[in-house]
Amino acid sequence: MARFWTVRLFGIALIITIVLAGFGNAVLYLWNSVIPTVFGLPTISYWQAVGLLCLSWIFFGSWRAFPRFPAAAACRSAMPRATQDAVRAALDKE
Repeated sequence: MARFWTVRLFGIALIITIVLAGFGNAVLYLWNSVIPTVFGLPTISYWQAVGLLCLSWIFFGSWRAFPRFPAAAACRSAMPRATQDAVRAALDKE
């Protein structure tokens, strides 16, 4: 049983490393080919590209595995249909 979890953990770590390396290189090449030409900014290194990628994931919320507000969907569905129609009608009048 311990061997299964060890192999599984190693596999997950390997996949994360490959994905991070791939996306890091994509950001690096895109930045270094476009941004210095268009905006006159300096080129970046690989680790700066990975940092930029991580910041963009944090700022723009692309952590698909972690939903932001799981209760928000429950709140939307908890509102009765008549109330939703009344709110829409009131907003349309304005």
